[in-house]
Amino acid sequence: MSAKQKQMQDFLNRKRKMDLNVEKEPEPSTSSEPSNAEPVDVEEAKKEKQKYEKAKKAILFEAKRAKERADEMGPQGYLKPKSLGTNKEFLRRTIESTMPRRGKEDSK
Repeated sequence: MSAKQKQMQDFLNRKRKMDLNVEKEPEPSTSSEPSNAEPVDVEEAKKEKQKYEKAKKAILFEAKRAKERADEMGPQGYLKPKSLGTNKEFLRRTIESTMPRRGKEDSK
C-alpha cells in the first residue's frame, strides 16, 4: 500500500468515526458557556439555542451528503469536489473572446 493510499485510508477511517459520532447526537458541552449560570435575557438564550440548532442541522446535512456521495462514488466521495468555485477570470476572457469586437465597423 503506497503512502498516499494509506493517508487516504486513514482519512476515510476518521471520517467514518465522525459520522458515527454525529448520528448519536451528543449533548452540547457547557464548557463554552460563561461562568454565569444563565444568560441575563431569555430571548438571548433562545437565539443561542436557535444558532446551535441551525449549526447542528447544517453539520448533519453535510455529513449525510458526504455519505450519499460515498455510496455513489466510493471512498473518494467523502472528499468535497475541488471545483466548487468558478474561475471568474477564465470565464470573463472566454465570454469576451466569443463576443464581436467593438473596434472598426466595416461598411458595406
